[in-house]
Amino acid sequence: MKNPFKINIVQSEEDFCNRAKERKELLQHARSGSNVVLCSPRRFGKSSLVTMVLADLQKEGFLTAYVDLFPISSERDFITRFAAAIFRGIGRGIDSRSFIEKAKGVFRHLRPTLEVTQDGYTISAQYDRSSGSDVPLDDLMEGLHGYVKKKKLSACIVLDEFQEITELPEAKKIEGVLRSHIQFQKEISYCYVGSRRRILQDMFNNKSRPFYKSAFFYFLKEIPAEDFIPYIVKLFAQTGKRCVENAAHDIYQKVRGYPYYVQKLASIAWDATDNECTSETIASAFHVLVQNEAVDFEGIWSGLFVTQKSVLKAIARESTSMPYARDYLEKNQLSIGGAQKAMKILLNKDLIEKIEDGNFRLTDPIMAEWLKS
Repeated sequence: MKNPFKINIVQSEEDFCNRAKERKELLQHARSGSNVVLCSPRRFGKSSLVTMVLADLQKEGFLTAYVDLFPISSERDFITRFAAAIFRGIGRGIDSRSFIEKAKGVFRHLRPTLEVTQDGYTISAQYDRSSGSDVPLDDLMEGLHGYVKKKKLSACIVLDEFQEITELPEAKKIEGVLRSHIQFQKEISYCYVGSRRRILQDMFNNKSRPFYKSAFFYFLKEIPAEDFIPYIVKLFAQTGKRCVENAAHDIYQKVRGYPYYVQKLASIAWDATDNECTSETIASAFHVLVQNEAVDFEGIWSGLFVTQKSVLKAIARESTSMPYARDYLEKNQLSIGGAQKAMKILLNKDLIEKIEDGNFRLTDPIMAEWLKS
């Protein structure tokens, strides 16, 4: 029997757990031509949610494009990835010959390329060297808008991990050029998706930045327990195994309702269950989960300075609303200056967060468990 729990991007209704309210609201923003900043911690299901929203919009005749910006390393890389996503949107559902004709002339300096695969073909974008000039971002934005207007379409563009453009040497230029075009593209809605919330808030709330007040903020929260727990129970039952409501609640609570970890802990527990998922099964699965994530945490840990590590460990052991209080600093052998600098960096990296009760805690509950152990 195939494990029913999914830890990758969900692309089908049966694998998607709720998010009905969020899906409806994001669809309304897209239909209204509004731009949205969708943000949450990593692995909260943002990419799965926007994938489902784009599928809904495609049925309504929208041109849609999903651009993963996490791997970008240069302005040209950004432009070619963006263009490839536009080409894929244009070519969706048509054969290769029709696609080439349809995509011809969309951009002046970028052309589509096709690679035949077992499943059909893949589309990418390539710089047209015969044009004799560099690949301007203006060409990309003008070509996209011109195509949409010519075809009398509405469009929705998802720029996933949007904050990554701030790491590029050309960041200021890219932000400025994008904003100068987007503000006039009434037929196109943009969804800026990201996990580094402080950086995104600065991009869109800082008066000196081009994107200032140009989009609605949409903070994605945990899937409520009353939705996730029946989902867990149902998937166990559909595959001939039993997970009672209390056990599903235990799975949810052990990972603080963190969507990715709920799915992964449930998946590990499902693998270890013959007939019924017990508290012992879940405890053992939780230990496996922490060990599985250790490699990722070790990579993050190795990129931190000593004081940042000390502050992170202190907050993992004991969340606090007063990280600069004398007794807290003395207990964790920290100076106030070092702690302040470390806190700022850890917040920008989204490794820690301030929650509604005023306490600071680790954003990732499993990383907190890893550090404590």
